[in-house]
Amino acid sequence: MIIVMSDLHLADSNSLSIGDHHYNHNLPPEVYRAFFNEISEFIRNDNIKDIDLVLAGDIFEVTRSALWRKDELRPYAHNDDVTEGSALEGRILEILRAISADSRVSVTLEIFQNLMRQFHRPVRIHFIPGNHDRLLNSSQRVRTLTRSLLGIEDSDLPFDNQFLLPTNGKTRLLVRHGHEYDPANFGEDLSQWSEIPTIIGKSYYDRPCFGDIVTTEIAAKLPIIFKETYHEDRIIEDADLSAMFQRLIDFDNVRPTNALINFLFSTPGLSMQEVWRLIEPVFVRMLDELSFIPEIGRLIVEFGGLKGFSAASLLAFLKIRLWRGGLPFWFFRTILTPVSRQSTIGDISKHILKEACIYDEASPVRCIVCGHTHNPMVQLLRVEKGIETYYINSGTFRNVITATPNLRDFGRLRSKARVLLFKQGEQNPEYNRNTGWSFDFTARHGFGAMPPKKNGLPHFD
Repeated sequence: MIIVMSDLHLADSNSLSIGDHHYNHNLPPEVYRAFFNEISEFIRNDNIKDIDLVLAGDIFEVTRSALWRKDELRPYAHNDDVTEGSALEGRILEILRAISADSRVSVTLEIFQNLMRQFHRPVRIHFIPGNHDRLLNSSQRVRTLTRSLLGIEDSDLPFDNQFLLPTNGKTRLLVRHGHEYDPANFGEDLSQWSEIPTIIGKSYYDRPCFGDIVTTEIAAKLPIIFKETYHEDRIIEDADLSAMFQRLIDFDNVRPTNALINFLFSTPGLSMQEVWRLIEPVFVRMLDELSFIPEIGRLIVEFGGLKGFSAASLLAFLKIRLWRGGLPFWFFRTILTPVSRQSTIGDISKHILKEACIYDEASPVRCIVCGHTHNPMVQLLRVEKGIETYYINSGTFRNVITATPNLRDFGRLRSKARVLLFKQGEQNPEYNRNTGWSFDFTARHGFGAMPPKKNGLPHFD
């Protein structure tokens, strides 16, 4: 049996602390323990001999770490630039250790490391790097630490960028992270390709992308600069500043991302003018810092695919620093709107249909699984001679800020999805149709207050 999980975004949460107030985006470890307990109960009476757990990308939040702010090092580097003993390698290892030291993450990783004991079966764990943890495939030392934290047997080989399940010599299942279909977050725009090969060259995965810059220089920076601008004591004492800070630390959790601007300006208790008064100095400072990063203009133009007038205007804007006399609200919207649009990925089925393993009518592949969008779903791709082929999105294990249809109001949900795939000869407890394979998909969303703590860990009744 194969279990697919993606987009855990395990992170170092220390940078989000304000005095005694600690904001931790990591889900409590009890969520993962309950998740695996449910699976163990679900398959307890069947003939499943072993389990493959596929961690399909963005398991660790490397790109968004506040530790990149210490100096000039940045995560939008090519993987080949991370050489043994280099400062870049040291920073990635530092971030990974900081993540694993988080109180919630450390217990969660212990759960992964002890799955064989929990399932009473052999468990093989496979890690596929995503766009937020791409750098974990950059050097041998980084890969060794990653494998150790996840309970994966050590190896000298790089991580595969996909998981393929062969059955009787034929590949039935393809698992990707899913950023391959999102040109803002992948090293190549595959929408321009007539066909997507099952094995995409490693060089495309090693490249930095536009999303790396957006995440590092905007999403991750905003709450940190806000805290530095207004100072912790003042934020704690001022309800408006506290509300604005909460909005900024949730900035990267908003779905869909084209609702980002509305999310900021719908901060409870504040008018649009009051919001702008509080965040204008933060954005001015963010742009100042951005303009002083060597080669940043060229990188944005290159990674963002900007051309002609748009590219020339951006370079002139950064060079002249037009915002020094103040940043008009209309100009702020002009800056952020293209960013949110460029970072948005909608229906990806049209891209998946370009996959060679789907494009070929004689292909034995019956299912493609990926994450990245944080939107769990099942979609029928095609039926050929009575044989069905499906796309499954593995969603996320994360708190998600979701918008109303008009993108004006926002709520908070906890999201997790269960994707189980049964191989030929394995019995799905709830399905007996003779297809040679089957899957069980459950998307769960939770709403409510945080559970009370018991013995230092969140307790779920």
